[in-house]
Amino acid sequence: MTLRRSALLGCLAVACAHPERLPPQREPLHAARPFSPPASPPPSATPAVPAPPPPQLEEDGNDESAVEALVPERGHFEKVGRHWAALSRVCDFAVHGSALYLAHATRPLGLGGASITRYDPEAKTPFSLAFDWNRPGEPEKGGGSGQGFLRLRNIGGRIYAPDADPPYLGLGQAAPIEGYVFVSDARGAFPAARLPGHLPPRAPTVERGGASALPGAVHGFDVIRFRGNIYGSTSAMIPPNGSAPASPGALLTPQEDPSRPWRVAFTYAGASGEASVRLGYMTRFRDRLYVAISPLYGLDDHDAVVIAPPRDRATLEAADAMPIRLSERGRSHTLRWYTDGGKLYWIGVGPSGAALRVSEDGQQFQSLLLPEGALAATDLLRVGEHLLLLTDVGLYELVQGSFVLRAPAPPGAARFRVDDAYCAAPLVAFGGAVYAGDQERGNLWRLVAD
Repeated sequence: MTLRRSALLGCLAVACAHPERLPPQREPLHAARPFSPPASPPPSATPAVPAPPPPQLEEDGNDESAVEALVPERGHFEKVGRHWAALSRVCDFAVHGSALYLAHATRPLGLGGASITRYDPEAKTPFSLAFDWNRPGEPEKGGGSGQGFLRLRNIGGRIYAPDADPPYLGLGQAAPIEGYVFVSDARGAFPAARLPGHLPPRAPTVERGGASALPGAVHGFDVIRFRGNIYGSTSAMIPPNGSAPASPGALLTPQEDPSRPWRVAFTYAGASGEASVRLGYMTRFRDRLYVAISPLYGLDDHDAVVIAPPRDRATLEAADAMPIRLSERGRSHTLRWYTDGGKLYWIGVGPSGAALRVSEDGQQFQSLLLPEGALAATDLLRVGEHLLLLTDVGLYELVQGSFVLRAPAPPGAARFRVDDAYCAAPLVAFGGAVYAGDQERGNLWRLVAD
C-alpha cells in the first residue's frame, strides 16, 4: 500500500509524540476539583426528609468479572509460563469462557509489538496465540506493527481490543488516518490479519469477529459500555485526513450498521492552545462516565473528564462533561480505575510520582498510603471478602484500613515494576486462582499458598 507520508508528517509530530517513562514516587494528598453543588434550599421550619436516591442505571466498573479464588494468608507467585508470541509486558487480562486472554506490548506507543495470547489450563497446549498484530515482513519505516494492546474488555460476551498505535497511522481501509478495535466472536476467536499485506480483518458482524475502523484515530486506549452504547477512547484527527490543526481526545461509537466505521460521539479539546489530547482508560461510577486524560504537552492540568448525561438521555453532549483534577498538580497518567463497594479507586503516575486514591462520591479523592517499601500500585481486585492490591514489591490485602502482605513479588527487579505511563502489571481472578502478569518477559504468574 502506498503511504501518504507527506500528508502525515504533521500528524506524526503533533499526535504521536511519546511521553517519557516516569519514575514511580509517592505523591501527597490532594482532593479532586468538586462538581458545582446545587443551590441551598430556603430555610424551613420543618426539616425536609430527603428523598431516597433513584436506583443506578448501570453497575459501576467496566464489566469486570467477579470470580471466587483462593487467597492464602501467606503465599508466593508461581510462574505459569508464556506463549512464544508473548511480548515483554502483560498490560491487561480478560476472562472468556474457560480461557484467560492476555494483552501484550513491548513499549506502548513507542516500539513495535502487539499480540494477544490465550491461556486455557485444561487444553492440551495451555498457551495459544489469539491474535497477532506484529505484521511480520512488512516495512518497519513508519511503524510496521501495532504498538501494543493495553486493554481487553469482555462486553456482551465478545472481547474488544483497541489498537494502541496502529501501523503507519492506519492502513487506509476507511480513512487516510485510522485506528482499529479488534472484536472477537461469541466464542472468543479473533480472525487473523488478511493476506497479502497483513491488513486488518474485515468489519465484525453479529456472527463473526473482525476489526472496526476508527476514522481519524491516532491511538486507541479503551472500550466501555455506557447507557447502552459502546464507546472507544482515542486521540483523533478531526477531520480524519491530517488537515486538522489540532488532535482532540475523542470517544467514538459504532454505527447502526456494524460494517461501517465508528463515528465521533464526543470530543474534548483540552486547554486553550493544546495541540493534542489523549482520552485514555474509562470506568462507570454512580451513572457517570470517567475518562482519563493522558497528558502530552502539559497545558491541560486535569487528570480526567467526567461525563454525566441526564438519566433520561443515553447520548453524550459537551455540556455533560467536566474536567477534574485527581492529583496535586494534574497532568497525571491514569494506570487503573477500579470500583468496589461504592468506592472509586484511582491509580496514576505523573510529575510527582505514583499515587493511589479513593473516593466515595467520585468528586473528593483521598490519598491512600502505599505499603512500606512499595513505590507504586499497579492494580486492585476484589476476590470474595478480600480487596487485593498489587504493587511493585508484592501483593497486599486491605484489612481494616491497613495493607497486609500476602505474597512478595517474584524474584527479578522488573516483574511488577511501574516504568511506563500506559502499561502496568494486571491482576485477575480466574479458575479459582489469582493471577498477575509481569513487565519483564510477559509471563503469567499464579498465586499459591506457601
